[in-house]
Amino acid sequence: MAIPKDQIKKLKEQLLTQLDSTNLPNKEEIKTSVEAMNAEELEEFLIQNNLIPDPNQPSQTGQPKCVFCSIVFGEIPSTKIAENEKAIAILEINPISQGHTIIIPKEHIEKPEDIPQEVHDLVKEITDKIKSTFNPKNIITETTNILGHEAINLLPVYTTENFTSPKKSATPEQLAEIKNKLEEKPKEEIKEEPRIKINETNTKLPRRIP
Repeated sequence: MAIPKDQIKKLKEQLLTQLDSTNLPNKEEIKTSVEAMNAEELEEFLIQNNLIPDPNQPSQTGQPKCVFCSIVFGEIPSTKIAENEKAIAILEINPISQGHTIIIPKEHIEKPEDIPQEVHDLVKEITDKIKSTFNPKNIITETTNILGHEAINLLPVYTTENFTSPKKSATPEQLAEIKNKLEEKPKEEIKEEPRIKINETNTKLPRRIP
């Protein structure tokens, strides 16, 4: 049974968004193919990739896979830079600026108001790390929702970047370099002991015993 026409556009948009969050070497080729698919071709593609259930196999749950849940469970490769009990922080693979990060709740949170405080705590932790490492003018945040899973984007602003600015594809090596910089511990300042100046007022010679 083909996908209803009124759902084709929405499904394509969700699928293209998921593809943007992967490191597939042929991602752009797949995206071009998806955009050209009709309803029957799109349904076949989604079934083959286990993104929707096969109607001939009713034992399946019927729920499409969530890209953020797949990242949390390690099914999709990502560059993780931090985590706590409730969230993980990964580098955006198509960043707008250096240090562009996504904070993903480990639970499938569907509403912004349901995001736990621990997620916001990780947002602050990564914000502080980006500021101290890359010294942007500002860091702006925006919630995003893919297949019902809320996440928070952190975008460092160095000039006039915003969430509508063009994205650039980052190589695994570039992401690893940013990760290493963010994970470097700041060097502790070596405090020098104050030097005592010797002069006539603070220097006493031993008394000479005749």
